[in-house]
Amino acid sequence: MRSLITVPLLFVALLASACASDGTATEDGDDTVTTTTGTATTLPEVRPTVAEEEPPTWYGEMVNLHDLTAGQCFNRYSWFQADRHIEFDTVVPCELPHQAEIYLHVQHPARQGAPWPGDGEMESFARSQCYEAFDEFVGLIYELSELEIAFLVPNRTDFEHDVAQFRGVHCYVVHAEAEDLINTARGSLR
Repeated sequence: MRSLITVPLLFVALLASACASDGTATEDGDDTVTTTTGTATTLPEVRPTVAEEEPPTWYGEMVNLHDLTAGQCFNRYSWFQADRHIEFDTVVPCELPHQAEIYLHVQHPARQGAPWPGDGEMESFARSQCYEAFDEFVGLIYELSELEIAFLVPNRTDFEHDVAQFRGVHCYVVHAEAEDLINTARGSLR
């Protein structure tokens, strides 16, 4: 019985001595514990520096993409300046080079006053609506097209806004290789 009590006590004593030592030894071989007092040092938060970029040459009229309708074309511009990310969109005639063309504007079926359905539901709804309308717009099924489907959905704040209750989903096409489009993609068989 005595040996059963001695083993756990010995284990606890060894564990306590191991935790108390910082692993440094003096010339005599004794372990010493070093304690420091004073203020803790904290590192300042450092943000990565972003390389300055020149604003791109842009054309068209600045616009909120949510205000666009099917058949309108637009460009998106983005760059960094003074450690700030700057973005804006412009509407341009489809006959000129452009990055994207809206081909469908559809309302999410949520009733007025409904809570936000979540990012997943909004993206799933947009993806299915955009996919279904793609081949009729382009004249070719999506899987064989050189165009990609993209969409713009409302955020939670806009969706739940007391007055606006924005439910609009915009489907648009872009070139798969990020090349500019010229003319409408409607019936282009691209």
